[in-house]
Amino acid sequence: MSYSGGGGGYGDQRGYGSRGGDHGRGYDDPNRPGSGGSGSGGYGDQRGGYDQRGQQGYDQRGGYDQRGGYDQRGGYDQRGGYDQRGGYDSRGGDYGRSSSGYDEYSRGGGGSYGSGSRGYESGRGDYSSGGYDDRSRGGSYGSGGGYGGSGYDDRGGYGGSSSHAGYGGSSGYDSRGGYDQSRGGGNYGSGGGGYDDRSRGYSDGGYDDRSRGGYGGRDDRGYGGGASAGGGGDRGYGGRDDRGYGGGGGDRGGDRGYGGGGDRGGDRGGDRGYGRRDDRGGGDRRGGDRGGDRGGDRGYGGGRGGGRFGGGGGRGGGRGESGPGVGTVTGSGYESIGDPVADPRIQDEWTGRAGVRDVNAEDPDLQQEFLICRRPGLGRGGKSVQMQVNYFGVSLDSAPPEIFKYHVDVERSPDLAADSKYGPSGADQKDETMGDEPKQEGKDEKENKEDKDVEMSDVSAPPKRERRPERPLPRSLVRNVINAALRQYEAEFGGIRVVHDGMSAMYAPAVLPWDSHAKTFVDVNPDGPSPTPPQPPPAAGDAPRRPFRGPRTFVVKIKMAETISTNSLKDYYSNPDVNVMPVLQALDVAARHLGAQRLITVGRNFFSMKKTFPLKGGKELCWGYHQAIRVADRKLLMNVDQAATVFYAPKELMELVLPALNARSANDIRALSERDARNLARALRKIEVVPTHRKDRKRAIFGISAQPANQTIQSIKGESMSVADYFSKRYNINLRYPHLPLVNVGSKRAGKENWLPIELCEVAPGQRCANINELDTAEIIRQTSQPPRARQETIIDQVRQAGFENDPYLAAFGMKVEQRLEVTEARVMDPPDVQYANVSERPSGGQWNLRDKRFVEGATMRNWGVVISANVGERDVQGFIRNLVDMAGKSGLTIEDSNPHMIHMDQYRGAQVEELMKMCFKELEARNRGPPQLIMVIKQDKSVGSYSDIKRMSDTVLGIPSQCIVSQNVRSAKPQYCANVCLKINMKLSGKNSILREPLPLVSTAPTIIIGADVEHPRSGMGSRPSIASVVASLDRYSAKYVARVAAQKASSDIQLLPHMLRDLFLAFYQSTNRKPEHVIYYRDGVSEGQYFDILQTEMRALRKAFKMISENYNPPVTFIIVNKRHHMRAFPNNPRDADRKGNVVPGTVIDTGIVDSHRFDFFLYGHSGIQGTSVPCHYTVLHDENKMSAEDVQRLTYHLGYTFARCTRSVSFATPAYYAHLAAARARFFLNEGSDGASTVGSFNSSSSNFDFTELHNDLKNCMFFI
Repeated sequence: MSYSGGGGGYGDQRGYGSRGGDHGRGYDDPNRPGSGGSGSGGYGDQRGGYDQRGQQGYDQRGGYDQRGGYDQRGGYDQRGGYDQRGGYDSRGGDYGRSSSGYDEYSRGGGGSYGSGSRGYESGRGDYSSGGYDDRSRGGSYGSGGGYGGSGYDDRGGYGGSSSHAGYGGSSGYDSRGGYDQSRGGGNYGSGGGGYDDRSRGYSDGGYDDRSRGGYGGRDDRGYGGGASAGGGGDRGYGGRDDRGYGGGGGDRGGDRGYGGGGDRGGDRGGDRGYGRRDDRGGGDRRGGDRGGDRGGDRGYGGGRGGGRFGGGGGRGGGRGESGPGVGTVTGSGYESIGDPVADPRIQDEWTGRAGVRDVNAEDPDLQQEFLICRRPGLGRGGKSVQMQVNYFGVSLDSAPPEIFKYHVDVERSPDLAADSKYGPSGADQKDETMGDEPKQEGKDEKENKEDKDVEMSDVSAPPKRERRPERPLPRSLVRNVINAALRQYEAEFGGIRVVHDGMSAMYAPAVLPWDSHAKTFVDVNPDGPSPTPPQPPPAAGDAPRRPFRGPRTFVVKIKMAETISTNSLKDYYSNPDVNVMPVLQALDVAARHLGAQRLITVGRNFFSMKKTFPLKGGKELCWGYHQAIRVADRKLLMNVDQAATVFYAPKELMELVLPALNARSANDIRALSERDARNLARALRKIEVVPTHRKDRKRAIFGISAQPANQTIQSIKGESMSVADYFSKRYNINLRYPHLPLVNVGSKRAGKENWLPIELCEVAPGQRCANINELDTAEIIRQTSQPPRARQETIIDQVRQAGFENDPYLAAFGMKVEQRLEVTEARVMDPPDVQYANVSERPSGGQWNLRDKRFVEGATMRNWGVVISANVGERDVQGFIRNLVDMAGKSGLTIEDSNPHMIHMDQYRGAQVEELMKMCFKELEARNRGPPQLIMVIKQDKSVGSYSDIKRMSDTVLGIPSQCIVSQNVRSAKPQYCANVCLKINMKLSGKNSILREPLPLVSTAPTIIIGADVEHPRSGMGSRPSIASVVASLDRYSAKYVARVAAQKASSDIQLLPHMLRDLFLAFYQSTNRKPEHVIYYRDGVSEGQYFDILQTEMRALRKAFKMISENYNPPVTFIIVNKRHHMRAFPNNPRDADRKGNVVPGTVIDTGIVDSHRFDFFLYGHSGIQGTSVPCHYTVLHDENKMSAEDVQRLTYHLGYTFARCTRSVSFATPAYYAHLAAARARFFLNEGSDGASTVGSFNSSSSNFDFTELHNDLKNCMFFI
């Protein structure tokens, strides 16, 4: 994952920005440096009026031109951000030239965009011709540096001449930081400069009466909140608010600061602040009264003003509040909490010396059923805001009192079933073989038999036909058969509109008009009418013909199942024990029925295939929409969202073969290696193709041949010939690529293959592609990312296009869908303060930086090495190491060995990176510097293949942490990148980067273990590869250190080895804290809503078993929380001033009313600041809570845990324990190997073509954050 810097702007949309980033760089993950984006900067909120094109640019609050803001990919517009009339503020980033770039520590761009830029001058020197000033934190924008022509003065004043719309006169801010007296305004507007009253600017020294508050004007008393004569009125800057911008509401405004004025900043920092939402100023509860005391000296907004919008003081504009550091933090933090274990017998249990206790499977505690808990109440903390959400009200005013459910069975017609090797209800997916041409007039048995022998099998040992166990018909076929039955027997349904789910459930709004409760429909033909063709008499000497079997037909049986009362919904609103699922399922099927008939269905998503985008490798990205019915707080809602997925493009099969083999053309493909053949078979597995040499229906690919077409020999009437020769003789087709393998479209069973040349196959349309690589993923993100406003409009448009108003099935079931978005209440919680050894900071917009910060517990690296597996010069490597060592020293990570042992691939021609790592490890062992601690690997690019080889070697064979560096980052050696690397190395060496100042609910008051669990399943098309289960657990009071256990298992949603993994983690917690966990908080990721109850039973019993495996009487209370990001809820702030600069929901926003179930203990939480597109919240559901936590405590704990993620200086989108479990599972996926190399193998798994060995994590890394 990669992180970019935030943009400029007054915290959310104001002039002083919050650490802008350089386009394309940003907060880079050292292993996977990512996209990044620059900050936008800007006075105002992008909605205002001073652009000649209307509705853009500066508005009455000062304006940012929408042409220069973030584009929809999150990067800075190539036209340079601010247009030429505006200025870039003190901390905004830029689009990027070599003269600008990253500040040494923050994610912001310290340079400037315009030519000849000087930026700030600083006693410490500037960075990249316009870098950070130690007091001002930012560069400049306009030509000549500064805002206008003169730049910032020595106090960080706002300066510049009026050139290019500079706000102010020729001198800018004077030495006292006030607004210059010489000119009232810039170049624009009438009467001495400024905005005139028609454009809602300031007219000759202040805002007019419609904007309520002077902007500055002709007095030297400060910018926002100056004296009553200078601010253009009593109320300060104000924007559209009556209460002033920052200073003391005018009367006590500034001698010194911008937006805080005076030594005391107007005493109160403004009763109402900058016109934000709260009456305490600055945008949240921490603004206002405390905003002015330190305003002038400590930067924009004051000591604690501005709150979460980043206006609040500290060391300069836009950064959060700063405070004293916490010093060095060693130990677990539980040393003074609780009592250590004194009983030697219990000590033996918790140190593991007593061994694993046997647990009786019949123990009553392991048979207990765990009930899903109810909502204990609502969260109360935070500021209330209004949100529009992508839910649409559904009324049932005309719904029938009862809905009738019928069970549907689909079987193959008896005459065909008898001939089918799958049985009467089996899916004979090749009831006419690929070798049998469609039976046409004049085709005789001799010809058909010949085709079958050639294309069906290698006739060296044709097996006898044998019956196989029955298997279900394909779902797509079942849907088509039911639809055909409804068409063919329409009169039998008496005009009643029925709906079905494409499987076994059918619903009707009235009883179907049959004498009995069951009905059978025969000869249902999903392929349409197909009369038996006439057969001419056989010619003399012809063999007897095989009878024409006719079209494939089916039998459909429909039987009454149950009657569902629609009143159960109303009953559920007051009684949570009412089972509401039957009526919800019925209504959902009815709402989806029309879309399922017209469009391609993938899960709950619909695709028309009209809007597509071509991807490489024969794939295309398709847009559609998601739809689902949900029950909420005393109402029914429909969730609609934009959806996008990848389909195989309906092209020649060769379009998929070439990229699978990394070939440019078919002529480049010769004899395939075993690995290439295996990769090709996986890439083509289950793709349906249509032959081009004759008319036939689509067939699924089951594998490829071991030999090419010209070497695959078949026997035809006793004559042996190759498949290539057969097609030449039989179809007069000379294969262009006879050296390519064949695809099997027959059966996986030996002797039942049906071979076709690749060049004679086309990919059937409408097939979803689940095998997505990293390049595809990057392009998908670029194409699907939409700014919030654009996504909101897209969703509304999709609702219109879906045609719910004219849907006859909705009308039949009495449903009416509203056409406007629902509005619900949300709350914005305060962020925690992040503490370092020497300073603490309140994050702004969910992010902070590492400038001048030291880790609370710095590790020491004495013995490490570097493996260079890339084309990079020694000088570049040495320069990178110097920068890394320097940055580590500033951050508190001690690197004693500044000249690590290095091995370059040029020294060992042909050696793989794993061999180079082994050689490096041996050299480190031979040094007299203690055990090896880390191997840094410099790799050429971001390829997953080499990365997985490196991690598998370090994590399972060598038992030493590794750190990958891409050669490009070695050459650039940016300080910010080096800081990111230090973050990761410090944690891998058991250090601690930072902790939170605020106590974590429950965790800080008693020894509490926080567990994250996840199961990563193989992607579709990856055969029978195993799933990877991972469980992580905290080791201290701060949620700073974690350890992980990973395991491979057969595909399953539950974690099969969970009791043993948990026992190990509980013992690790005791080893770290000398305390038994008194409470357990369990975050579980990777569970769908339909699995909630089963997972709760399985894993709560696993927890109970783990407790008993340690001690008979150990049974701490557990809070069990599901973490889900795979949902389609999107929210849009009702008031743009409640959004961030991109229009997204701000971090800390929680929604637990309106759109959630009133009985279930769940909530949506925005834990992060969106980098690209529309932010996605995380959905948390508390299934079980023995700790009796309040809703407020669960929400605050979950949100604050997002600030403990160790490898970046941003809050993350979901709770850190679950995030770590996800990372550990993804890392352990690399431990799967098709063949063992000597590492400890703990399991073997069969695929359709491969055996997989899973090598366990090395013992030396079991108490290390190897996955970070």
